[in-house]
Amino acid sequence: MLRRRRLSCRAFSMLRRTERAVLVLTIIILLLFHVLFLLFLPFGGGGERVLFLLRSGTSTRLLARHLKEAGLVRSEGLFLLTASLLRVRFIAGEYEFRRPVSLWDILRKMGRGERRIYTLTIREGANIFDVAEEVEKKGIMERKRFLALCHDRVFLRVMGIEASSLEGYLAPDTYFYSKEVEPEQFIGLIVRRRLAFFNEPFIKARMQELGLDIHKTLTLASMIEREAKIKEEKPLISAVFHNRLKRGMSLDCDPTVIYGLQLFGESLRRSHLRTRTPYNTYLLKGLPDGPICNPDDHSIRAALYPAPVSYLYFVSRNDGTHVFSNTREEHDRFVFMYQKNKR
Repeated sequence: MLRRRRLSCRAFSMLRRTERAVLVLTIIILLLFHVLFLLFLPFGGGGERVLFLLRSGTSTRLLARHLKEAGLVRSEGLFLLTASLLRVRFIAGEYEFRRPVSLWDILRKMGRGERRIYTLTIREGANIFDVAEEVEKKGIMERKRFLALCHDRVFLRVMGIEASSLEGYLAPDTYFYSKEVEPEQFIGLIVRRRLAFFNEPFIKARMQELGLDIHKTLTLASMIEREAKIKEEKPLISAVFHNRLKRGMSLDCDPTVIYGLQLFGESLRRSHLRTRTPYNTYLLKGLPDGPICNPDDHSIRAALYPAPVSYLYFVSRNDGTHVFSNTREEHDRFVFMYQKNKR
C-alpha cells in the first residue's frame, strides 16, 4: 500500500513537471511567435523616405536608441533582442528606408551593408571649381566647404603637397562614396590616388631627368590637358611647351589666362592677355603658378615624354585639332587662316 502511494506521488510529481515544462514551452513559443510577428510587422506611416546614418564604432545599444528617435523601430528592447538572437553584425554607412518599414528590413539591410552609395565623377580637365559643383550636387560636401578644404594649408601639408591648392591633385575618375567616411577622408583618398602615380620608379627617374617635380609636372600636364582635344596631339603640344621653355620663350597658353581671371565660359579678349596674374603665360616666362585643371594620366605622360619635334607654335583648326609650325611666319599665316574671325 505504501509503495503504491509512493508511485502515485512520483507520477503526480512527474505530471506536474511535465505540465510546467509544457507551459514554459508554450510561453516560449508564443513569445517567439510574438517576436516574429513584430519582426515582420511594418512600423510607421506616411510613406516618406528616411535616410539613416550609422557611424563607425556605434554600439548596438546606441544604434537602437537612434533608430527609436528616428521613428524607425517601435521598441529599443525588441531591436536589441532580435539583433542578439539573429547575431546581426551591423555595417556602418548611410541607409535609406521608406516608411512603413519592418524590423526585419532594417536588420537585413544594415547587416548586409546595403548602404546608400554616392558616385563622384571627376572629368579630365575639370578644375576645382567644377569639382566643387559636382561634390555639392552629389550631396557629399557643400561647395564652399570643398573649396575651403582645397586651400587649407594644414590639409595640404598633411597630404604632402607644397602648393597653394589641390588644383591638379584630384585624379580624374569615377569614385564611390559612403557617408560613414568623413568627406575630408574621401577627398584625401582621391589625392593619394594621384600622388601614387608619381611613386613609380620610372616616373621619378624621368622627372629628375627633366628637372621637374610633381607640382611642375602637374602644371605642365594641366596646360596640355586644356589645350589638347584629342589624345594623339598631347605629346605634340607638350613638345611645343618644352621647346619654348628651353629657349626662354613665353608659353602663350590661353587657358592659363582664362584660369587666372576665372573667365570660365567667357570669350577671351586681347585685353585679357595684357592683364597680369600669376597664371598669365603671355606676360610671365616659364610655367604658371600652378596647375589650371586636373589632368589625366595621358596628359601627365605627355608632359614627361614630349614628341621628338621642333615645333614652337600651334593654333586650333576649330575642329578639335591643331596645326603646328616651327616659325613665327608660318604660325601667323595659320592664325590668319583659322582664327581671323575669332578675336
